[in-house]
Amino acid sequence: MPVDETASTDNTAGSAGSAAHRPLFLLSGDPLRPRRTDPHFAAEAAAARAAGATTAVIDHEALLSGDAERAVARVPRDAGPVWYRGWMLPAPRYAELAATLKAHGCRLLTTPAAYRTAHELPGWYDTFSALTPKSAWLPCAPGRAPEAAALARLAQPFGGAPLVVKDWVKSRKHEWAEAAYVPDAGDTARLTSVVGRFITLQEEFLTGGVVLRAFESFDAAGEARVWWVDGEPVLIGAHPDTPQQRPTPVLTQVAPAVRQLGLRFVTTDLARRVDGVWRVVEVGDGQVSGLPEGADSGPLFEALVTAGAGFPLTLSAGRVALRALLPTVAARVADGETAGFDWIDGAPPESTSDGARIAVRAAVAGLYRPGWGVFVLTDATTGTALGSIGFHSPPDDAGWVEIGYDLSPSARGAGWATDAARLLAGWAADRPEVGTVCALAEPENVPSQRVLERAGFRFAGQRDGLLAYEVDGTTRDAPFRVNAGSRPRS
Repeated sequence: MPVDETASTDNTAGSAGSAAHRPLFLLSGDPLRPRRTDPHFAAEAAAARAAGATTAVIDHEALLSGDAERAVARVPRDAGPVWYRGWMLPAPRYAELAATLKAHGCRLLTTPAAYRTAHELPGWYDTFSALTPKSAWLPCAPGRAPEAAALARLAQPFGGAPLVVKDWVKSRKHEWAEAAYVPDAGDTARLTSVVGRFITLQEEFLTGGVVLRAFESFDAAGEARVWWVDGEPVLIGAHPDTPQQRPTPVLTQVAPAVRQLGLRFVTTDLARRVDGVWRVVEVGDGQVSGLPEGADSGPLFEALVTAGAGFPLTLSAGRVALRALLPTVAARVADGETAGFDWIDGAPPESTSDGARIAVRAAVAGLYRPGWGVFVLTDATTGTALGSIGFHSPPDDAGWVEIGYDLSPSARGAGWATDAARLLAGWAADRPEVGTVCALAEPENVPSQRVLERAGFRFAGQRDGLLAYEVDGTTRDAPFRVNAGSRPRS
C-alpha cells in the first residue's frame, strides 16, 4: 500500500463464521414435487445458497387455502430470521404465515404491517406522491363495483385528464381498452364501464378496491426495477415484462423516499416520462417482486444475507458513507472495474483492488462472513468513491479484530481516512463480539499514525516490527457513535 494515509493491512473479508446467524430463505415449493423448490425460483435458491444461506420450501397452495401449518411443514423449527421469496400473497395470508412461523421459532424479517405497506398502493403513496402519478382510491369488495356517482366523485380531482384503473396491487394492462384506460376522467359512463369490467376480470383476486391513477406518457426506454435492501439500491435491472430493455434510472430523488418509507426489502419500478423526468410507476414488497429471466441475482442475495444477519450495507456519519463491498461486486473491483462507483481518480486504487481479490478468494473458499469485509469509502453527499476500508478477518475468539484502509491519491490529505477509521472502529467497538479494534502502521508511515491518533486510537506498542494502535471497550464514547445505514422500522 502507499505510505500516505494508509494502515499496514490488506483490506479483506473474513474467515469462517457461524451460519446460524444468517437468514433462512423460504421459497415456494414445486406443486408437483413438494420437497423441491418451484422451478421458477430454483435459480434464486441456488443464489441464496451461494451467498451462504440455507433454504426451505413452503406449500403455496396450502397457504392460499388458509392452512399455514401444512404450508410450513418442511420449514425447520427455530431457524431464526427468515426472508420469503415466492409467489404473491394476499396481506392476510402473509400475516398468517408470519404468525405460524413465529410459533415455530422463525421470524419473518418483513413484518405483516411492512408487507402491506409496500405491497398495497395506499401504504406507500403518501411517501412517493411527488414522484408518482396522482392517485385516488375507493375500497370495495370483489364483484361489487362502486356506484357511478361514487366513481364520479373519486375522479373529480383529475378534471378531464386520462386515467388508469387498477386495484391496490394490480392493473389489467393487457386488457387496456376495456379494463384499464379511461381517456377522460369526466366521462362517468366510460369510467363506470371500465371499472366494472376490471372488477369482473379480477374476480376474487381484487385487492382492496379501485384505484384511479393519472395517465402519464413515458418514452420508449422501458421500465427499470430497482431492488432496495435497508434503503440501499443493491440491484438495478430490467422489468420482468420487458427483460430486453435495460434503462438506467436516476435515483437521486427516489432514494430519500425509499429511506423515508423505512422498510427493509422493497422494489421500485421506474419509467422516464416523455419530458425526461424519472417517475415511480409502482412500489412493491421485494419478497414477491419478480426478477427478469436470466438476471444475475448474486448481489441481491448477498445483500439480503448480510442485512438479514444483522450487518449494515452502509455505515454513515457526517460526510462519510462506507458501503459494503459484497463478493459479486468485489470481483469486479478486483478486476479494476468501477463496478458502479464514481471513483475520484476514475478507477479503484490498486490496493483496493488487491483487497477485493482477497475478499473474493475468501468467498470462493467458503470463508466469507457478512459484516467483516471491505467497505468502499465514499463522500456521503456526492457519492464519490475515495478509497476503501475494511477488516482483515472477523473477530477472533478473544474479540480482537484488525482494520486497514487506503485512499485514492486525489483524496489524501483531507481527513477522509480519519473520519472513515473513526466510523468503522466505532461500529466494530459496539459489537458484542469485539473487545479490541486494532490497526497497524509501518514505523516510517507517520501520516497513517496521525490518522489513527486523530481517529481515537491509542498507541499499544509494537507487533512484528509494526506499530499497533487500538480501540477497546474503555474508549467506547460519543465520538464512536455511528449510523448503520437505514435501519428498519419494520
